[in-house]
Amino acid sequence: MKRFILGLIGFVVVWILGLAPQFLAYAHVSGIIIFALEGGVSIAGYLFYVRLLEKRPVLELSGFRIALLPLGLLLGLVWFSLLMAMLYAGGHYQINRLAFPNRFLSAIIFALGTAIWEEVTFRGLLFRVTEQTFGTWAGVAVSAVAFGALHGLNPNASLAACVAIVLESGVLLAAAYFATRTLWLPIGLHFGWNFAEDFIFGVRMSGHAARPAILDGTLTGSSLWTGGNYGLESSIWAIGMAAILSAVLIAIAVRRREIVPFKILHVRFEN
Repeated sequence: MKRFILGLIGFVVVWILGLAPQFLAYAHVSGIIIFALEGGVSIAGYLFYVRLLEKRPVLELSGFRIALLPLGLLLGLVWFSLLMAMLYAGGHYQINRLAFPNRFLSAIIFALGTAIWEEVTFRGLLFRVTEQTFGTWAGVAVSAVAFGALHGLNPNASLAACVAIVLESGVLLAAAYFATRTLWLPIGLHFGWNFAEDFIFGVRMSGHAARPAILDGTLTGSSLWTGGNYGLESSIWAIGMAAILSAVLIAIAVRRREIVPFKILHVRFEN
């Protein structure tokens, strides 16, 4: 239980450290610097926590597994592109024109910095310490609900959007971690999704307004399919696609015997 409490404290501290650079926007600091700091500070905080308090090598970020980062990136890009292709085929997405905005580098730094910050905190800390204490499925539930709740602070959020984030990203990214026991795959997957959504297709992302992208398009139709003002993360198609990929990753984890059974803590009271 002591490790679990320390892990929760570590989660809060590292999350705040990753959030802090965003306040530099009030000083008109470049977004490239802000999101580079977001990723750099949060990963440094994570490494410090593991080395100082857990006193172990950071195997989940070891170099020999870094090949899973580009694999996750490709998976995220293809996954989101398939979602957009389905919307296009269903008449819910219309392409107006093609362009190449002059923000390629900033889009990469934004997507990668955010992915690192959220993955080392939610999967690297909150999921991992909960799993160690209570088992894999408890870790999934706690980290996914917390992930959805914090995304509820974004613009245009609703209860439905928060539930969608829980069912979609919360479960999928946790599965990407425990199926591989590395943070590189969920970071890459998260990175690829964010980059495709923001820079390639330019649609709303987690409630934030769309920005100039390669494809200037328009989403039309029911919010059930498009996610409405919150964005595609809350669409039923995104949830369904995430469920399929989550099932594949969970099957891999089961086959590799990576599922930690549910644990019940027994607390002794002595007179």
